[in-house]
Amino acid sequence: MEQEMTPEKLANSVLDEIKSRQGVIKFPIDPFELLKNKEIIISFSNFEKLEGIILNDRDNVTIVGINKNRPWTRQRFTAAHEYCHYIKDLNKAENEVNRIDCLKGAKSKIEQFADRFASCLLMPSFKILELCDKYKNERGFIDFENVTYMAEFFGVSFKSCINRLAYDFKMIEGDITPNALKQRVRKYKPEVKRKELINKNNDFLLIGNAIDSLSYCMVDLSTNTGAKFLNNYIYYDNKLEGVDEDKVPYILADLTYNKQKSEFLRSQDEKVIMTLGNYKLQEYILTTDDMISILDCKKMHKMLYAYVPFQEFAGNYRDNDAIILNGTIQPSSYITIEADIKTLSEEFDFFIKDINNLKMSEYIERVVYFIYRFIKIHPFSDGNGRVSRALLNWMLKLKRIPPIYVDDKSRDEYYNSLSKIDIEGDYIPFIIFVEKRIINTLTELHDYLFTENWEG
Repeated sequence: MEQEMTPEKLANSVLDEIKSRQGVIKFPIDPFELLKNKEIIISFSNFEKLEGIILNDRDNVTIVGINKNRPWTRQRFTAAHEYCHYIKDLNKAENEVNRIDCLKGAKSKIEQFADRFASCLLMPSFKILELCDKYKNERGFIDFENVTYMAEFFGVSFKSCINRLAYDFKMIEGDITPNALKQRVRKYKPEVKRKELINKNNDFLLIGNAIDSLSYCMVDLSTNTGAKFLNNYIYYDNKLEGVDEDKVPYILADLTYNKQKSEFLRSQDEKVIMTLGNYKLQEYILTTDDMISILDCKKMHKMLYAYVPFQEFAGNYRDNDAIILNGTIQPSSYITIEADIKTLSEEFDFFIKDINNLKMSEYIERVVYFIYRFIKIHPFSDGNGRVSRALLNWMLKLKRIPPIYVDDKSRDEYYNSLSKIDIEGDYIPFIIFVEKRIINTLTELHDYLFTENWEG
């Protein structure tokens, strides 16, 4: 007699397929990639009562819709849930429309099966046992702090992770009846703990996992949130360059509101002029659809100095040797700048041909390498920091990764991580720095992505 197909057996069969295709199972498992491999169209939508939806149209094209207003862990869970419907429940006949709506909190058998599948797929038993063996306390249980770490490792909610550990593996100590566990979790405040884990932790694999499991939303400068982000960027970027001017917020507010009619566009104050130029440069990077390259750093430098009265050096490489004030190694000779930038640009153009085959963390690791090489060349007499950070955000944008800025709290980490490359050739601290700042941007722009409610 044929054995009944359980959610865990079905999840394990998918895991076997992943291992067969990739040679190894990498975490966090990417349910969006599973959908894309089946040529399923993924859409993020404003659903009120739905977590997601899966639809097969008359042309036999499958579309998955995911509630974009839910936490990123829930979006990943929904993607895995819909994948279960695709391989198990969806009627994929031509000339016929089939649709499955996945309501929030649905308790039907088909929905419970898909939820269980998603849990077993994203948190496979073999990996849970491996991590439990590593993180269990002296009494043989997993404490809440390590549940937080494991949830981040798997890219799932704290709720999903602790339920799996408590009820499937009996690894949570104390009263685990549903109401009691709910109260214990609320007291622990996992949402706060998770943010602290990201902000304070420098675990390369953990931060990389967090990055790879996120669904990205780009900055929209037409919104109040987007405009506020750009203002914050310019404000802190000015401070990073030593322009700690009280009226900078007022300049930015006036620019945002009055645009080309701003009174500051006629200023002769160097601090105001640099604020205006940096605003122009960063606004361009965040909004342009132009096909640009590293060679366009000259164009970016010219934007930065757009309001300087005498622009003879704007957009031109330096014509003498220089010293990097905060650096521990010296830049390229001015004689080789043009050749060095050309080589760097050609290498980057070749690299991004493979952009769609790279995980987010893999892409960021390479971007950090290219940005550091640009910083090391130090092509301009002044403005290299601002241009390098603009280039970094342009490179992130190519992969639809949101931009970053360096605020007061992260300033020392920024310089220290660059020095670590200078002295030891160690890129990991700078990679971690960039990834943590990306998460910071996502929190600033879309805090709901990190808001986890404990519901029954």
